[in-house]
Amino acid sequence: MRIAIPHSVLEESTDEREAVRKIGYLGRAAAIFRATHIYIYTHKSTVPASQARLLRKYLEYMVTPPYLRKDLFPLETGLRLAGLLPPLRLPIFSARPRPGAVLMGLVVKWEGYASILKVGNDVYAKVPKPHPIRSRLLVQLENEVGDNVFRAHVVPFERSSIYPGFSVEVLTLRELVKRRPLVLTGKEGQPIGGAVDELVELIKRDPVIVFGSPRHGVDEIMSSEGLGLSDPFINFIPRQGVETVRTEEAMLAVLSIINLLSNYDGINASLGSSPPGKH
Repeated sequence: MRIAIPHSVLEESTDEREAVRKIGYLGRAAAIFRATHIYIYTHKSTVPASQARLLRKYLEYMVTPPYLRKDLFPLETGLRLAGLLPPLRLPIFSARPRPGAVLMGLVVKWEGYASILKVGNDVYAKVPKPHPIRSRLLVQLENEVGDNVFRAHVVPFERSSIYPGFSVEVLTLRELVKRRPLVLTGKEGQPIGGAVDELVELIKRDPVIVFGSPRHGVDEIMSSEGLGLSDPFINFIPRQGVETVRTEEAMLAVLSIINLLSNYDGINASLGSSPPGKH
């Protein structure tokens, strides 16, 4: 499942602490429904595009296993409020290093024609081939060949049944529309009751689910960029009982419906495992 949020998604946050908490809710919602990609799209707005970097940094921090955070985010002043983020607690984060365990590893060095990956606190894995330094790989541990060192092999993301988290990418709205198929969400769209059949077919093609900002719907954002609404535009919360639905609330509602339809008999078989993005 791929989702897209605007860089202005934090525009109604009263301070940085509230903004970070909201990022945490967005990250949790994405992970609950096994999102593989989060696209942060920039668009015409009074909110500076640099806000996208804040979003990306905190989301990437959330989806990084705790044992790799000091390696990837050393003394990051831009993450001073990371303690406010709710933990994702992905199963892959808590797996104990032992033969058969699948873990996320960080390539820290090469040893001959092999790569050495950090897969835990002072725990390492050795896999064939020199993979790029600081790249992240999903590996399955085999036998222990030294003190806290395991022989291992790489598990392709698309072949793993274990959810490794999501990748985060910043791009412009015009770049986003090239990642079709898209499903646009918003209260001005077609009520979900009349769009189920179309949505079921779209789900088979791994669409990007596009959300708007607190002050501007997807239709307004697209129009401001001179883009027409040629993609399915669906109201997933018809007859909403409040004036506005926050983006993190909309994500939970929309992704719940997508998840339900994805698990109908016949649909799930054609979908297979959604391929995680590169980490």
